[in-house]
Amino acid sequence: MATSQKTTNRWLVFSSAWVIIFLVASIAIFSVFSEPMTTLHGWSSADYNLAYSLYTLIFAIVAILAGMITDKFGVKWLMYVGGLLFGLGWFLTGSVTTIPMLYLTFSLIAGSGAGMMYNSALVTAMRWFPDKGGKISGLLLSSAAIGPFILSPVAAIIIEQYGVLNAFRILGVVFTIGIWVVGWLLDSAPANYRPKGWTPPAADQQKSPVSTIDLNWKQMLKTPLFYLLFLTLVAASTAGTMMVSSASVIAQDQVGLTATIGAVIVSISTLSNFVGRLSFGVIYDKFGSYIALLINLLMTISALLMMTIATSMAFFIICIIILGFSFGGLLVVFPPLTSQSFGAKNFGMNYAIVFLGYSGGAFVGPRIASYFKETTGSFTTAYVSAAVLTAIGIALVGLILYINRRKAQH
Repeated sequence: MATSQKTTNRWLVFSSAWVIIFLVASIAIFSVFSEPMTTLHGWSSADYNLAYSLYTLIFAIVAILAGMITDKFGVKWLMYVGGLLFGLGWFLTGSVTTIPMLYLTFSLIAGSGAGMMYNSALVTAMRWFPDKGGKISGLLLSSAAIGPFILSPVAAIIIEQYGVLNAFRILGVVFTIGIWVVGWLLDSAPANYRPKGWTPPAADQQKSPVSTIDLNWKQMLKTPLFYLLFLTLVAASTAGTMMVSSASVIAQDQVGLTATIGAVIVSISTLSNFVGRLSFGVIYDKFGSYIALLINLLMTISALLMMTIATSMAFFIICIIILGFSFGGLLVVFPPLTSQSFGAKNFGMNYAIVFLGYSGGAFVGPRIASYFKETTGSFTTAYVSAAVLTAIGIALVGLILYINRRKAQH
């Protein structure tokens, strides 16, 4: 272990994880393939989009197993196997002719590969930076916003030049090679790693202490704190994904924008998401985990309520920027908060379980938006519902702070 500590450059580990998350986050460009794939095969959009939902579910399930492997054996071979499966899933999707085949190649194969890599790469890199948990989480997850922003136009060009099926194949090869090129750099940090010259800060309920507790997943599931954090993440991510997934449609429906301008709104949302990820890394380190989370939730609820009266383009864009900013910061807060709350030793497995809250919210959120649009004719009820969910998240954080204060007094 001592040798690893001396010879491993932690910034190379960070760079490797950044590239892997950048590539795996390409799932967000799946919508770029929607129109050409449904037109080519005569599929319904609902059947095609279900592949994304199934992908998300399989991703979350596999990530739990990958987290356990990461904690016990390290992460490198997961990158090789995961990179192969992820790229193979994309490549084989270029040969599908039926919806069940799409679910097999993209949802199951590519989703399994992504589940092996995404959280495992994130956790491995963060273990090298106990001195800057929030900033590193923000920097790493900024790649998940940059990835779709860069790859969406690239995918559109490849589809136009070579056809949609060949685009899947080309990207599949690129993804596998890219992940393998950097995956070997993901060395695991020594147990209880401390950077040279850094001393862990004293425990403070508001700041982000390096936890001396090390719970395994079974012990974590016995704590009330887990369920409070889990439900907070479900509430916040349901609200966030509901809005982000429908940004273009909402822009066209509510403000009367064209489809082209609607696409620009999505780009604005993506950029503010990126800035939010970087900013909340700094906010986390400066003000502490729960203050950062409260700021995030308060921004979300404010923007949602503003959306109910957003009829001008300028005001609508302001709302979208705030929503994108806060939603981008949400997942930046939870990885270091999970490590702080339950310890670094079993961080991989524990965070994978906590992350199920986001996956659940991402699965349900877009459907709530569609439901209220279809039943009421507008998105206003969806905004109010999302705001109520966010308010529940704020109440849960308040309960956590109250419990922590009572413990500190005893």
